Amino acid sequence: MRIKSLAAVAAVAVLGVGLAACSSGGDSADSTTLSVTASTNDKNALDTVVPMFEKANPGVKVNVTTSALDQYQPAIRTQLSSGTAPDVIGVWPGGGNAASMLTLVPGGFLADLSEIARVDEFPDSIKSVAQVDGKTYIAPTSFSGIGPIYNMTAMEESGFTVPTTWSELMQFCTDATAKTGKPAFYLGAGTSWNTQLITYALTPTLVYGPNPDFAAKMADGKATFAGSEWTTALDQYMEMVDQGCFEADPLGVSYESSMTALATGETFGATFVTSGLAGLRAEAPEDTKFSMEALPATDNADNTRMAGAAGSAYAINAKAKNPELAKKFVEFLLSPEGMAAYAQANGTLPSIPSADAIDSALTTLQKFQQENKTDPWMDQLWPNARVQAAHFAAVQNLLAGTATTEDGLLAMDEAYAQGE
Repeated sequence: MRIKSLAAVAAVAVLGVGLAACSSGGDSADSTTLSVTASTNDKNALDTVVPMFEKANPGVKVNVTTSALDQYQPAIRTQLSSGTAPDVIGVWPGGGNAASMLTLVPGGFLADLSEIARVDEFPDSIKSVAQVDGKTYIAPTSFSGIGPIYNMTAMEESGFTVPTTWSELMQFCTDATAKTGKPAFYLGAGTSWNTQLITYALTPTLVYGPNPDFAAKMADGKATFAGSEWTTALDQYMEMVDQGCFEADPLGVSYESSMTALATGETFGATFVTSGLAGLRAEAPEDTKFSMEALPATDNADNTRMAGAAGSAYAINAKAKNPELAKKFVEFLLSPEGMAAYAQANGTLPSIPSADAIDSALTTLQKFQQENKTDPWMDQLWPNARVQAAHFAAVQNLLAGTATTEDGLLAMDEAYAQGE
């Protein structure tokens, strides 16, 4: 899924600013100069790893340019088409937007990275969105999760523990309101992209774990959203609403407001992307403890899975002016030290599982990653951004009471059938 870090949210943007921000990096002057570009979401991480690379390679200069996501995606496609793109470019895993791997590979824009060191160490969930016909075209550096982030300080003060089954989740929703007057979770459904996160947290357990070929069957026309356990996922979403799991009128609450509520202890949890931790900590009282956990969908905790996906990823421009230095840079990004530094700066995990100490809030996600109990964000496997938009609308219509689960899933199927 691409939301901010989840990237398919912005499908249309003005090109001018993006082109101005990015194009200056397109000319690698010599064998010691490298041009790199990415969205501003990755600026902090690049500011961390680029000096490390330059220090390890005396005499090398890396010129980095960044631009806002909604400008970057269409701009980089334009640069690749015109032959002015930098040597190394930020690219999104899977498909679904103008700067995604599946959109760019057919045009011959990306170099084959199959011989790059460590690409064979990616777990299956990463390989599925980094490869085409067995060849690797992008190098994901980080691994992000989706799940409820709990304010553990507030949980402990109220005597609550993290629910690990669906029944426990329902009871937690009841107890939170009855004992404290606070909702168990906040849902910022007034921000459209935030509506998808509950579904994305439920479907690994309900759909993609039990049916690992589901995405491939959809691509072959042998499966549909409406004819699958996606129905159960949306029904359970609405069951959470009916159980009082969320605040009153989620459609009137923004993502930012839900983050503030969780940070300040007005609620106990909210389903976010890993990147939300930084914002929570910025708003929360000092020493507040947070933890990202799995959202249970059944009463068998052993079957629970999490949505975990390739986050920031880089590709080499097939027409790079300095392809050898570009390869060396990508190999550094995938090295244990480069990957660890990038993940730490970005508030994520390394894309190749590691036993190294990580942010304590991500311990559960790391465990699920190491046990290969994660599934890619759903939209990384969809052919276009219209499917995700239909999903946004489906959830908002369900919350408003203006449509049924079947209506929403049929609309998603219609969008999916439109192809690229």
